[in-house]
Amino acid sequence: MPSAPLFDVRVTHDYYADQRCGDFAIVPAAATESAMARLRLTCKSFADRIRIYAELDAKGDVVAAAAAPLSLQFALQPRGSSYAAITRLSDIAQQPAPLFTNEGVQLADPLPLRLTTRRATARESLVVSAPAAAETFVLSGTPLNGTVPADVTVAGAGAVTSVRPGSKRITIDTSALARGTVFQVSYPVRAATPRGALAEIALTLDAQALKPMPAPRGFVVPLSSADARWAYYVVTDFSGDLSTLTVVDATAGNGPRAITVSDAGRAELTTATVGADPVGADLLGRARGRRVVRLVSDAAIPTRDTPLGALELRLDNAPLLSRLPNPPPDRLVLLQTGAPSSRQMVRYQVLSLLTN
Repeated sequence: MPSAPLFDVRVTHDYYADQRCGDFAIVPAAATESAMARLRLTCKSFADRIRIYAELDAKGDVVAAAAAPLSLQFALQPRGSSYAAITRLSDIAQQPAPLFTNEGVQLADPLPLRLTTRRATARESLVVSAPAAAETFVLSGTPLNGTVPADVTVAGAGAVTSVRPGSKRITIDTSALARGTVFQVSYPVRAATPRGALAEIALTLDAQALKPMPAPRGFVVPLSSADARWAYYVVTDFSGDLSTLTVVDATAGNGPRAITVSDAGRAELTTATVGADPVGADLLGRARGRRVVRLVSDAAIPTRDTPLGALELRLDNAPLLSRLPNPPPDRLVLLQTGAPSSRQMVRYQVLSLLTN
């Protein structure tokens, strides 16, 4: 039977200049694989995406369209660990069971999927022991943090008066029941993410979404670059004044600069001033009489695969080195960057500036 490409699911990442991200595999869940086989849908994997093909009937219609609305589930599986150094994971980490979905997203092509959390519900039976307006029970499951009485459904007893997720305790009005009465409760719990997956992907497809288009529709898992302040350590044998040494974005025009380094971000390191800077201490130990200057950016900068290209090391506004390399994503050091209690991870690069 003939088939037609229906849609793509791809991962984009602004770390890469072309946005194409091959750091993840998109893997159908077992139930989705079974449903796709039954509905004559096939999945082909590429470096940065999957493409779903639909078998057509004799009239040229998609066989699977008769099953609309159709739900498909996938796992976003890292192909290695390198993604962790380049990806902003804070938003994903805030979700108990991270899920990218098209539900609640205005129709578009391509359509960026919305990050939310997959919901799961635990159900169990409880037995009245000491009827009271607020009888306490210990649940076998653990309610999600933030669960409130309104999130709990009770069948066969009174209202929930309190929930304490940490101790798994719940109080329920059982004053109208006899001892030994069995009733049921349902409450939200943490959903299990597939083993090894960073997140899940859930697509709900109506009949319109299951019709072939001139080009396949696109669903996008949008990932953003991790950002951090940058530090350049300059090892030099220059004996003159280094008080104006800095890193400058020399891009032409008056647009915003990718990096700025103020006087507060410049420090000549010595055994007396290096403090708890392990990179600076190591360079001083190997410098053999040379000087070490640390230049820290004023603000966080997103990681990028492509060098910024116009970064220059300058002294008295005269270029000394051009086309400075970006700090590698996984080259990190914990530095004090402000108040004594302010320590943060900084990406760094080491530069050599030798006159002899």
